[in-house]
Amino acid sequence: MAVSSKYFALLAPLALAACSHARTGTVTFGAAGPWDQVYGDANKKGIELALDEINASPAWAGRHLEIVFANDSGSGIEASAVAQRFVDNPRIVAVVGHVNSGAMVSAAHVYDKHLAAVATTATTPSLTGISPWAFRVITSDSVNAITIAQFANRLGRRRAAVLYENNPYGRGLADNFRRSFAGEIISIDPIAEGADQNFEPYVSWFKKEQPDLVFYAGTDQSGLAFLKEARRQQLSADLVGGDGWQTLASSPLAEGIYVGAPFSAQDPRPEVQTFVAAYRKKYNAIPDGNAALAYDATKLLAAAVTKVGPDRIKIRDYLANASGTAYHGVTGDIRFSSDGDPIGKGVVITRVHDGLLQVESSQ
Repeated sequence: MAVSSKYFALLAPLALAACSHARTGTVTFGAAGPWDQVYGDANKKGIELALDEINASPAWAGRHLEIVFANDSGSGIEASAVAQRFVDNPRIVAVVGHVNSGAMVSAAHVYDKHLAAVATTATTPSLTGISPWAFRVITSDSVNAITIAQFANRLGRRRAAVLYENNPYGRGLADNFRRSFAGEIISIDPIAEGADQNFEPYVSWFKKEQPDLVFYAGTDQSGLAFLKEARRQQLSADLVGGDGWQTLASSPLAEGIYVGAPFSAQDPRPEVQTFVAAYRKKYNAIPDGNAALAYDATKLLAAAVTKVGPDRIKIRDYLANASGTAYHGVTGDIRFSSDGDPIGKGVVITRVHDGLLQVESSQ
């Protein structure tokens, strides 16, 4: 059947309008985390700073990014519910988060085949390959714990005790530290999450058995309770934590502890110092790895939109293209292997001095 030229004349403006819409208007991301926790608040601040900069960028002229924030309380059950709300909201084209390992594992099953989600600080090995739609900008505990154990080995430490929060994050770190530490693990004990617990029996036993290092695989609230007791009893062992200890740096109790961190504000690269200065100006604080990773995840997704448009499938495909150009973030270059883990990243060993994470050793 012949098609009149009038038909094409009608289609042309519609096609132009569609192309124009892809480059203008509001683009919406979801973001999920435990915003009422210190590390969650740091994540949120990193996202908000990125949001400000994206909307002020010439690359986003004609567009406006909005972010729907949802508090998942670090809970797998709540994270699944949040993920479903994001999936059901047709305006949301990608997700920054989740923050916690258990929350991201639960949410990843909901996002599968629907929304690309870029976890910020979820480190459990269980996330590796969980879904073609799930990514993360931090390395897994299997990598991070090996780096920390190798550092302990280089220090010549021969006897280590391990405490771990009994959740995916703590178990992953503890197990991989145990496998990689060259010396003797004299104890490995699960603990609860949160500050409301008694560490006196553990520290008293450590004083008696005298390990030369205690590896603590947990987050800031329980970590601070442990440090209070360790300082009260004047425990002399080296105290070492993973990235969950980053937010403890400002506490006087944390002076001298070692932290395996995915980012250091001391990094001299110009983009890092620009980020640090902007964060200090906005929040009057020094950013840690939580803020930096969330900032990078947000900017990465914005870069995807500028390349392929606000399309769920195209954003996922852009992130999955490991052979493409890496995104140059403040935490390092970011591109993903086929299992959703970042390629070529790791943690830096830092030590708390005068309230700051000072670089002690790289990988």
